[in-house]
Amino acid sequence: MSICCPEGVGASTSQLLENLGIDPPSSKLSSDVDLAVLVDTNTLDQLGKAADVLRDADVEIVVVDHHHPHPDTKKVASLLIVDETAAAAAEVVFDLLLSANERLEANESTALLAALYVETKHFILARESTFHIAAKLVSSGANPRRLSEILGAPMNRSERIARLKAASRNRLLPVGNWIIVTSQLGSYQSSAARALLGLGAHVALVGGEARERVRVNMRSTEDFYNKTGVHLARDLAIPIGKESGGTGGGHPTAAGLTTKRELEHTITACTDKLKKLLVPLQT
Repeated sequence: MSICCPEGVGASTSQLLENLGIDPPSSKLSSDVDLAVLVDTNTLDQLGKAADVLRDADVEIVVVDHHHPHPDTKKVASLLIVDETAAAAAEVVFDLLLSANERLEANESTALLAALYVETKHFILARESTFHIAAKLVSSGANPRRLSEILGAPMNRSERIARLKAASRNRLLPVGNWIIVTSQLGSYQSSAARALLGLGAHVALVGGEARERVRVNMRSTEDFYNKTGVHLARDLAIPIGKESGGTGGGHPTAAGLTTKRELEHTITACTDKLKKLLVPLQT
């Protein structure tokens, strides 16, 4: 068995692996794989070039996730282990380990607790089940007081500049009481979208171009989702992805869209669909 992260790992994950003494996973997927277990992966396109390896080979695919299932993923998966009620994929992984009567070591418990912490935005998006699992992980040796230390990776200069550029380039689109903000960046789109929510937006759409593709990161506040019912993945990313010959997926308040269409056209498609969803809700 081997662990592969085709698109690499982020700064906080690298820091976590280093502090836990775990070797970073390979970025290359072997061509002779006969079973692939995709964790927290909504679409094959998230795997970059590794997606072509899986499509070309006769591979059994198992998906362990908590996103709204993507139609294309349903077609290729031999087995879907998906729990949309879970706040994080780590919850689904923990439940599988529990079902298999696997005993967790302290390092494994710490890694899963860190995953819960990050995926739920420091437990802001946590549910009752999240805290039950967190308590069990602590009982298995995880130390919650060490989370900030082992995940600590200060924001680098490039990310700071990207966030500031996104703010300076933003376009405001009020729809009733809701404020939608769009912006364009060459990198750190996800970080910038989160920053725009912090500045006051209810919905932030930040797009950029890379590798001859356009990527739009979408974020909304919990209050926006609770009051409108607009699910960014189900209502925006997935349908626009299909319409544009690309792919989309994610969560109610955090989603992503990848397509080969022009960036400006894609962002306009997103805002037009949002307006159609929101205008009937206005009083």
